[in-house]
Amino acid sequence: MKKIRFLWKSTCSTCRNARSFLRDELKVELDERDYAKTPLSRAELAELFAGHDPREYINPKSPAFKQLGLKGRELTTDEALDLMTREPNLIKRPLIISGKTRIAGFDREALRKAFG
Repeated sequence: MKKIRFLWKSTCSTCRNARSFLRDELKVELDERDYAKTPLSRAELAELFAGHDPREYINPKSPAFKQLGLKGRELTTDEALDLMTREPNLIKRPLIISGKTRIAGFDREALRKAFG
């Protein structure tokens, strides 16, 4: 079975729950990266979101979103990538990647449909 990229923050309970669900229930092999400990570079983020709009992966509920005063702002793709590079807590988490599939957050049904 192909490994699925799993980008997460180990201190996030939602991430830990998603990780357990994927490994234990769906029996998926994960290629994990805790981006809080090993941040993603701008080049990595650009590659990760190639063909996808990175603005869709910014979490408006993140405290960092509020602290940076982003509410109501229309970000460009470059601004979104720059912000995610500087402040990884803006990235919706966990981020699960396989081929062209990108799932942000812990959505059991979407995960079952994609990997079950």
